[in-house]
Amino acid sequence: MMKCPLTALSIARNRRNGGTPASAFTLIEILCATAIAAIILVAVYGIFQRSAKTRDYATLRIHEARQREHAASIIRNDLRNAYISGGVFASTMEGGAQSQKSRFPGYLRFTATTGKNQPGEAYGDVQQVEYYVAESSDSTTGNSTGTFVRALTRDLLATVQDAAPEEQLLPRVQTFEVAFYDGQDWQQSWPLTDGTSTLPSAIRVRLQQTAASEHVPDPTPLEILVPLTTQQPITSSTTSTTDPSTSTGSRTPTPTPTPTPTPAPSPSGTRTR
Repeated sequence: MMKCPLTALSIARNRRNGGTPASAFTLIEILCATAIAAIILVAVYGIFQRSAKTRDYATLRIHEARQREHAASIIRNDLRNAYISGGVFASTMEGGAQSQKSRFPGYLRFTATTGKNQPGEAYGDVQQVEYYVAESSDSTTGNSTGTFVRALTRDLLATVQDAAPEEQLLPRVQTFEVAFYDGQDWQQSWPLTDGTSTLPSAIRVRLQQTAASEHVPDPTPLEILVPLTTQQPITSSTTSTTDPSTSTGSRTPTPTPTPTPTPAPSPSGTRTR
C-alpha cells in the first residue's frame, strides 16, 4: 500500500527524533484531501447539472409534441367531419391569407358535425368552426407570434351571434397558412358562402411555431393534409309518364285492348231478332 510522501516524511522525522509516529493528520494532508474532494464534487455537480438540463429539455420537447399532436388531431377531426349542405343552415367554407379576427395572417371557417353538448345545452351536432391566430396573452413571446385558437359557434340560427369562445391550441405561432386543392393546383383562398361554388378536393393547413427558449431550435412546421369526401345531393324523385313507343329498350309495346261495345237495351214490349 502506497503512502503519501508527506505522511512518510513526517513518520521518518518522528523516528529520527526518537518519538513515536503521530496519529493525527498534518495541515498539508488536510489541504490535499480538501482539494481532491473539491475536484470530485465539481465533477459530480457538472454531471448533475448536465443531467438536469437534459431532463428539462426532454420534458419541454415532450410537452410541445403532445400539444402539436393534440392540435393536429382536433383540426383533422373537424376537417374530416366537414358538413356543407348547400342550403342556409350549413353552407360555409372559406379561408385564405387574410384574417377576419386578428392582425395575423391565416383564416379558416367551415361547418362540421363535431358539436358535443355540455350539461344543460340543447344544440345540434352541426357547428361552425373557425381557426385563426389570436393575440398572445404571454408578454414574453413578443409581438411577432400569437396563439392559434379554435372558435366554435353552436347556435347557427341565432339572429344576433355572440362572441364565439376561443379554445387555445398552440402557443408561439408565427405563420398560419391554408391551401385548397381544386383537383389540379393548390389555391390560396376558397370562398364558399352561398352554396353555389364547388368544394375543394383537399385542404392543407400549415403552422410554424417559434422555439420556447433560445437554447432549443425552432420546431419543424406542422402540416395537416385532409382530403374531402363529397357526396352528390339526393334529388327528389318525380313521377313521369313515358310513351312506350318512344322507349329505347328492346321491349315490344303491349297493344291496348279495344273495349267491346255493349248493345243498348230495347224498348219495353218489343224484341229484336
